Amino acid sequence: MSEEKDRRVRPDKLKVDDKKRYTISLRGGEEIKVDLNDREIYTVENWFLLFAKHNLRFDIWNILQIYNEANITQISNMVEQSKSTVARHLKLMEKDGLILSRKSDKTQQGKIPPKLFSKNRKLLQVVENSPINIAPPDDPSELIEFYKKQIQTYRATIYRYKLLLDLLNPLLDDFEDHLDDVDAAKEIYDKYFNFSKLEPWFSYAYFSGKYYDQLTEGFTEHVQKLMELLAVQNSDPDVKDREYTYINAILPIKALVEIYRRKLKEE
Repeated sequence: MSEEKDRRVRPDKLKVDDKKRYTISLRGGEEIKVDLNDREIYTVENWFLLFAKHNLRFDIWNILQIYNEANITQISNMVEQSKSTVARHLKLMEKDGLILSRKSDKTQQGKIPPKLFSKNRKLLQVVENSPINIAPPDDPSELIEFYKKQIQTYRATIYRYKLLLDLLNPLLDDFEDHLDDVDAAKEIYDKYFNFSKLEPWFSYAYFSGKYYDQLTEGFTEHVQKLMELLAVQNSDPDVKDREYTYINAILPIKALVEIYRRKLKEE
């Protein structure tokens, strides 16, 4: 991978100038400047650590990713937790700068307008355009803290992947329940399963170290285009919810298998 490509997608650190502006450099030379205060800079730098405080935070975040805005009742029903538990986590997430709240514009006579919660769009804009891999610090004394953050980030990612993939089973069950109605089954298949250009839906391949650099070079281009597409989508006022999630991963599978076998022997 060329040094130029590596710098473009993986800057060494967050680029914050003396006016507290974070600069996002997009493909083609376009730049987005986002004003951040000290607390917001801290939130961006510790994004996954703030999520890792509790798994319920990831559940809430996924809901807000899909529905844009939701109130406590809606969230508590979807995560199957009490309103008091959800309210406590929402309050702490808002304090950490991860989410925002506002009173609903819709009012009912004699009732207090519900509070609506949403993702912090300003910070999300920065995070979605941040490097996929931040380079380790040059100072050896900072390395352990850096490694700890990396471990937390990967653990958080694993949890989110599992959470989303587990949701496939109810969809498959619903699909199976409609097999006695050809038209209904066809409608579900065409909408959620018929990816004629991307079949099979799930695919994987094994690469040797010899060809891994070529894989990551192509993947870097792919990630860049993906980030640009997200930026366009997130500035589209017509997008009110999100029906699909994109999941991808590169795993050191040989190391994982060897560690797994070693643990089995130890047990």
